[in-house]
Amino acid sequence: MSTLVKFQPPYQRRSSLSRPMSSDILTTVVALVAQVEALQIQTTEDLRQAIFILDLANTSIRLIIRQINMDEAARTTLMAQSGRIQQLIEAVRKEAPHLFENDN
Repeated sequence: MSTLVKFQPPYQRRSSLSRPMSSDILTTVVALVAQVEALQIQTTEDLRQAIFILDLANTSIRLIIRQINMDEAARTTLMAQSGRIQQLIEAVRKEAPHLFENDN
């Protein structure tokens, strides 16, 4: 006996999921940034944790930018800002590689 599996058309599934997913990601980003703000960076491990959290938040922001509808100018501006954040994170990793030796 064969089984019939019914899938939702992609356009319905995407529109019903994109808002909650974006909202969930945004909530996560806010929580991550709050963690960094709450850190009292005093040790190398604190700095490593802050950079890791900021990198994770920036990656999440890029996911949101890809999911939400906006004009191309706004998308370009936000992606450029996210790119700048990524450059700063990479600069810290380059300037102080000893902080991240165990990340591999």
